[in-house]
Amino acid sequence: MFSKHSEVPTSFASTWKTEQLLETGSTQTDDIVKKEEECQVIEQVEVGIQTEEEEPKNYQRSEYDEASLSAFLKRVTPKVIRELERQNRSQAFHGYSVVKEEESLGVKMLHSLRWNQLDPEGVVTGIDWSCTGSVIGVSYGSSYHDDWCDHKGAVAVWNINRSDFDANQPERVIEASSCVLSLAFHPTNPAVFAAGTFSGEILVYNLSHTEDVTPLATGDCGGGSVTSLSWVDISVGGIMASRTPNTLIATTSSGFVLVWGLNLTKQQLPLKSGYMLQGQDIPRGIRTHMDGSSGVGISSASFNTEDSMLFVLGAEGGGLFLCSTSSEVPTGVEFGGVGLMRCVTSTLASHSGRVITAQFSPHHRNAVLSAASDNQIRLFTLLQPNKPVSVIHSEEAIACVRWSPSRPLVVAVGRVTGEAALYDFGKSSGQPFLILPAAEKPSPITTLQFNKKNMKLVAVGDQLGRVCVWHLPNSAVSPLSTELSNLHTILDTLAD
Repeated sequence: MFSKHSEVPTSFASTWKTEQLLETGSTQTDDIVKKEEECQVIEQVEVGIQTEEEEPKNYQRSEYDEASLSAFLKRVTPKVIRELERQNRSQAFHGYSVVKEEESLGVKMLHSLRWNQLDPEGVVTGIDWSCTGSVIGVSYGSSYHDDWCDHKGAVAVWNINRSDFDANQPERVIEASSCVLSLAFHPTNPAVFAAGTFSGEILVYNLSHTEDVTPLATGDCGGGSVTSLSWVDISVGGIMASRTPNTLIATTSSGFVLVWGLNLTKQQLPLKSGYMLQGQDIPRGIRTHMDGSSGVGISSASFNTEDSMLFVLGAEGGGLFLCSTSSEVPTGVEFGGVGLMRCVTSTLASHSGRVITAQFSPHHRNAVLSAASDNQIRLFTLLQPNKPVSVIHSEEAIACVRWSPSRPLVVAVGRVTGEAALYDFGKSSGQPFLILPAAEKPSPITTLQFNKKNMKLVAVGDQLGRVCVWHLPNSAVSPLSTELSNLHTILDTLAD
C-alpha cells in the first residue's frame, strides 16, 4: 500500500516583481504668432470757394445848390451846438449803465424750502447762511405768545449744493424746548451756529458732530427772549477779546446786551461782560411812565463793520440808540456775576412805532439803516443823528429790512402782503425798482437774508413756514460805478 519515494524539492521564479521602465516626456504650446499692422485716417481734401468778385459801384456826383446848403448850415448849426452842449450838461443819464434785457428779467425762484413736520402754527423766525454760502439755517417758532412759551421750536438746515438736496427734507433738524427767535452762523467756521430762544437760552451747535443732538455750549440770558445774536471781534475795556471771532453778542427783550466768549476746546460759553438799555436812556418824547432803572426791550442790534466797539440798538418803543462797549458807567444791575454797564452814547431820531431793523451799513462806517412799524425806512449818518438824510415811505406794511451786501444804496424789504421789494436810496421816486412776487398762497413775510458769498441769492421766509430762495438779476446785484460816491454825497449833504 505504501511505497518509498524520493523528496526532491522543486522551485519556480517569482513573477510579481517586474522591472519598471521609465521614460522622460515634455509638452509645449504652439508658438505665439505676432503680427504688426498700421492704420491711418483717410486722406483729407481741402476745397475752397469764393463768391464772385463784386464790381465797385460807380457813384456819380450829384448836383446840388452850394449856396442853399451853406445858408441852411449857417442857420441850423448854432441850434444844434446849443442842444449838444445842453445834453452834455444834463444829469439825466448820470450813472446809467447798459443792462442786457435777459439780465433785467433774471428774477428766478430757485428753491422753496419747507420742513414737512413743522407744527401748523409754526412760522419762520430767522434765516442765516453759513460763511461758505452753501448751507442755510432756518429757525422756527410761533408768532403768538400770551405769556410763557409752551411751543416747540426748531432749527432746520439745508445744504443747497448737495447732489441729494431735497427742498422738503432738511439735512439736519435740531429741536428746542421753546420757540427759536434768532439764528447766527459763525463767521469763519461753517459748522458752528448759535440759536436764541424765547425762554432766554443760547444754544451753540456744531454740525460736524452729525450724531450729536445736544448743544456744544449753552448760555442763559435770564428769562428775557433772545432777540438778536451777532458774532463780532469786540474790544472789551480796551482789550481785544480774541483774534478769532468767538465773541457772541446777545440782546434780549429785558434790555440786556450780553457778551459771551465761546471756548470750542472746553465747550463752554462763559459770560464776559454786559450792558443794559434802561428807561432813563429813552428820549423824553417817547418815554412812558416807567422806572428809569428798568430795562427797555431791544428788538434789533448791529455792530459797526469798521469799529467793533460801536453798535446801534433799536427798541420796542421806537427808540434808536448809538452805543459803545467802552462805557464804564455802571447801571447798578448785576447779572450772572457781572455788573452791567450803561452803553448809550447818543440817540438817533426816534420812530413812532416798534423798530424792526437797526443796522450799520456794510459799505460806510457812518451810515445806519432803520425801519419800524410806522412803515418808514430811514437812512442816517452818525455825523447828524437827529435827522435822517433820506426816508422811504412804504405803501405796504413792512416786516423786515436788510442792506444789500453788494450795492451801497439798495435795501431789501419784506412786506406783510407776501412780496419782497428792492429800494434804491439814490432814486427820488421812492418806489421799488424790483419786486419778488408773493407765492401762490400769499403769506406775510417774516424775515429775509442775503447770501454774502453768492450775492445773487436772497432767502425770504413767511408765516406759513416757507423759505423761498430767489436768484436776483445782475442789475439788482452789480453796483453802479458811482453808487458808493453817491452814498458819500447823500450822507454829507445834511452834515454840511
